[in-house]
Amino acid sequence: MTLRFLTLFAVFSTMPLFAEDRDYGPPVAICLNKNTIPYINTRTAAVDIVNDAYKACAEIVDEWKNERVSLPERMIIKQDKALRDMYIRMIEIRRKADILKK
Repeated sequence: MTLRFLTLFAVFSTMPLFAEDRDYGPPVAICLNKNTIPYINTRTAAVDIVNDAYKACAEIVDEWKNERVSLPERMIIKQDKALRDMYIRMIEIRRKADILKK
């Protein structure tokens, strides 16, 4: 009984260590989230944060672009702009919300 309890405790206590690398969502969003969300509370301009995130995630973003080559070019450009703008708006809105909370 004690051995079973210790085994279960060991399994469940180590789960959070492995869960960090298993974020839910497409790889592009996971990478961009990891490179933008931690910088929301800094004084860096939202555009600069997003640009730096895109540079850090360049390999994943390029892979995503390669997966969409069959789409019309206008659609790809529109999707890229919408995603970039969404991250900029997210940072700005979160910053405004934090100011209003204070």
